[in-house]
Amino acid sequence: MFGTYFYNKNIRNIVILFGTVFNDISVRRVDNSNVVQEEFKVPIAYGPAEKFLVRLREAIDVTKGKTGLTLPRMSFEFTSITYDPARKLQTTKKHKKVHASDNTKLITVYNPVPYNFDFTLSIMVKNSDDGTQILEQILPYFTPEYHVTMHEMSTMGITRDIPIIFTGLSTEDSYEGDYLTRRALIHTLSFVVQGFLYGPTSDVGIIREVDVNEYDGLVTNTGKLSNLDVKPDPLTADPDDDYGYTTTQTDIY
Repeated sequence: MFGTYFYNKNIRNIVILFGTVFNDISVRRVDNSNVVQEEFKVPIAYGPAEKFLVRLREAIDVTKGKTGLTLPRMSFEFTSITYDPARKLQTTKKHKKVHASDNTKLITVYNPVPYNFDFTLSIMVKNSDDGTQILEQILPYFTPEYHVTMHEMSTMGITRDIPIIFTGLSTEDSYEGDYLTRRALIHTLSFVVQGFLYGPTSDVGIIREVDVNEYDGLVTNTGKLSNLDVKPDPLTADPDDDYGYTTTQTDIY
């Protein structure tokens, strides 16, 4: 079992999928007449919120290339993974696909194993209105799950609707009253992504002919009663093609 290298990029793709869901959120600034004065996308990056808060509190020194971190912004982090027995699939079932470079072979892989991936999304803002704008562009879509179509195994052509489940929200205000301290209001959202992990793939040959001999009880050439030969029609058909069978039976007496 162990010792054979394989890498399907399942975890990497789930992390990318989660971040992509939140990469098109905007904030608007309006004047007293409710006329839009500014609109901009909220940047998002992978990493813990503490990493960005440290940068926020660093002293600005443009001569040394140190610039202030602008808010609002978002960060997300993959925090843990747990097996989910409630979604277990039949372990002996295989997925099959014709090999891309050799149509005489199939690529096979067993059913994947279900795992729950825990993520946090941190929303860092300097005023409460920015925070509520961002939250209202996210929360209405989660009831409490939001489904995203994902290409789980590109080599196998397997796609699946993956549920992202919202599990909770907490808010923290890091402002302590010091006039030199830059304020950061942080909303932390928790999610569970119900994904799958696949094992290694295998290459197998395609069966293009079945030859069956019927005997009278003794497996000898003299006891052969008939021969049955089955081939696909056309013989060059691939597993995904629309094809029939040619059956030839020869009776031997």
